[in-house]
Amino acid sequence: AGTPEDKMRLFLIYYITSAQPPSETDLDQYKKALEDAGCSLAPLNYIKQWKAFAKMAAAPANYGIGATKSKGLLSRVMNTGSQFVMEGVKNLVLKQQNLPVTRVLDSLMEMKSNPETDDYRYFDPKMLRGNDSSIPRNKNPFQEAIVFVVGGGNYIEYQNLVDYIKTKQAKHILYGCTELFNAAQFVKQ
Repeated sequence: AGTPEDKMRLFLIYYITSAQPPSETDLDQYKKALEDAGCSLAPLNYIKQWKAFAKMAAAPANYGIGATKSKGLLSRVMNTGSQFVMEGVKNLVLKQQNLPVTRVLDSLMEMKSNPETDDYRYFDPKMLRGNDSSIPRNKNPFQEAIVFVVGGGNYIEYQNLVDYIKTKQAKHILYGCTELFNAAQFVKQ
């Protein structure tokens, strides 16, 4: 079940996380099965090279002073590279940035004054009729909202709203759109 990419991802997870890598005969059988499933073997070849490189960097230095120096240099390069990658991941993961839809929703639900939302119309059937300037706004924050995007919505906006809801315990939000896009629809072939 799944696409060839899913099958390759699953095998790569197994290959990377296994304590003892499969033998060459087993690996050849896996490769044949993956090729029969329509998978490209380029990711597997890359991961094999990566694991061999990492194994070289972690190998004990039994080859004299020159090998010790190169191993030390290689280890430092690998460790520094790993630190840069982890810092990049931390920057992506730890920063909670709200998308425009979430910022607008937060301003409206919390009744905050914001230049983005100051021009939004406010309609409350409970309030008396009058001109626009005389409509008193409700000062209590809203607990429920419906967010509907006319045009293309996406999972990232939805996930950002879900994360926002988690920080605001009692809020309920419904998300909808006229068209939903996924990542594969943006890839040009």
